[in-house]
Amino acid sequence: MRLALLIAPILALTLAALPARAADPDAARATAERLVDGAHAALTGDEGDAAITELKSTIDEAFAFDVWERFLLGSNAEKLSEEEREEFRTLLPGFLAQLYRDQFGKGLAGKPEIKDVSNVRRDLLVRAAIPRANGKNLPVDWRIRDFGDRGHLVIDVMVGGASFLILKRDEFTALLESGGPAALLGHMRENSI
Repeated sequence: MRLALLIAPILALTLAALPARAADPDAARATAERLVDGAHAALTGDEGDAAITELKSTIDEAFAFDVWERFLLGSNAEKLSEEEREEFRTLLPGFLAQLYRDQFGKGLAGKPEIKDVSNVRRDLLVRAAIPRANGKNLPVDWRIRDFGDRGHLVIDVMVGGASFLILKRDEFTALLESGGPAALLGHMRENSI
């Protein structure tokens, strides 16, 4: 026991001194490309069940839902029972897929074009432009983090500089304050595919 108490601080200092894993721009770009390919195919194809399944599957594979949950609920997580949190987790992928469809599914004139990848603290920012029918490009950025064995996953989406995480956190906080968990989960059920 004493030996473990002596080794623990040394191990902690050693691990803290190790350099952080180098960000891999190619892996982040590959995640964004898979997201672009799957979402574009789902959003420009038939609007039936197959397209919805394709979009949900694409979002499922690309997003770090645990990060989204922690950020979206924050300290409000304690307002939800364990059963309500489980429902939140179940609804979140479909909710984000619907949000993605609403934001990017209308007025598409072509497949999004990935522009570049840059470091942002410990994450990578993949920038793209979505051609719109009105002739203007819609700028979209995916913030992607390396989760080791889980791969590179999306932890935020920004459209024209506006963060989905921040916008939805504010919306979720307002729903919880006005109507509690029932209002939040009802909103998610209504806006989920």
